[in-house]
Amino acid sequence: MSGPVKVDVLVVGSGAAGLSAAVTAAMHGASVMVAEKASVLGGTSAWSGGWLWIPRNPLARAEGIDEAADAPLTYLQHEMGGEAADIRLQTFLRYGPEMVEFFHQRTAVQFLSGSAMPDFHPSPGAANGGRSVTAQPYDGRLLGDWLHRLRPPLETISLGGMGIAGGADMAHFFNATRSPRSALYAARRLLRHGWQRLRAGRGQHLVNGNALVARLLRSALDAGVRFQLNAPVVRLLQGPPGVSGAVLRSDGGEIHVEAGAVVLACGGFPHDRQRPAANVSSSGGARQTRGDRRPAQRQTFC
Repeated sequence: MSGPVKVDVLVVGSGAAGLSAAVTAAMHGASVMVAEKASVLGGTSAWSGGWLWIPRNPLARAEGIDEAADAPLTYLQHEMGGEAADIRLQTFLRYGPEMVEFFHQRTAVQFLSGSAMPDFHPSPGAANGGRSVTAQPYDGRLLGDWLHRLRPPLETISLGGMGIAGGADMAHFFNATRSPRSALYAARRLLRHGWQRLRAGRGQHLVNGNALVARLLRSALDAGVRFQLNAPVVRLLQGPPGVSGAVLRSDGGEIHVEAGAVVLACGGFPHDRQRPAANVSSSGGARQTRGDRRPAQRQTFC
């Protein structure tokens, strides 16, 4: 057993939520460690489309889309029923735009506006665009050796491991057999991806969720965040004021981490068998996200 390691904040999980928490804490002066049970970073976020639904975000406002504050809540009320009264949702709607501005202005997380991306359903309060943002494509070479610690795109929605972004990028691939311009575009993308795989072992032009996680990872590294991979949480540590850290399992034995705060951002809905069984028929999440947060909470409180 090694340690103890002392940090201000321990974040469990390296998806978009965990990395966002880590970056924010570190940029406000805290010493931060991120513990990830897998051998790669990003969780299911790295497999995702990378879009964030953040109504009234600053990118939309810059394009002249400035809707009333109650319109998104009306949409949620019709989509989610009584759950829309939850204070957490109202907090999300209130502070989401500030979050986008913070990351867009102060970190490597640069967004593209979804001004033409409509809400999924034509429910009351729905909008035709301006409520979504996505990470700009990212040059994976800027991660250095950390690129190989980033979870690769999901094979079933990539082309030979090459992510294809929604919008113009995807349109060119769909039109490749009908448009010489699109065919040339697709050929160049494929050739560049193949060359990158030969040289670096994986594609370096990152899009979608891979771009989002890569940008968050770059921001975390720049802010001095420490990472511990292959380190699932065994148990939370309990002190007089509450949770005081966690015990991680690693190849070298247990690591005791003493922390002023512990953020449980380890996801788990896709492979927490009880909850999906009651709601959905299959899972598309990373297999390591098995709901570690829930047994950790049962063991102690946080």
